[in-house]
Amino acid sequence: MKRRFVALWIAAICAAALAFVAHLALRFETVRLGYDVDLARQEQRRLVEQERLLAIEAATLRAPDRVEAVARGRLGMDLPSPDRVVTLGARARRAAAGRMR
Repeated sequence: MKRRFVALWIAAICAAALAFVAHLALRFETVRLGYDVDLARQEQRRLVEQERLLAIEAATLRAPDRVEAVARGRLGMDLPSPDRVVTLGARARRAAAGRMR
């Protein structure tokens, strides 16, 4: 009888210890995943901000005044003289419109 009691007592202690270790492992994993989620959210915020800044930069680079300044300054372009302007007929305009985006 006493042996059986000791065996059951040892089994109960082992089961409690195993449950405690499992609880600690799950708690550790929960905390680790919380840190991972926080890092992912920080990265998301950083990327959203970067996307916003890039959209602003793209809009600035596409501005007509800037394009004209670059064309005149860096590329040495100017408005064409009237003798260099070629007027297209209706058929040629339709063909050119299909190629241009």
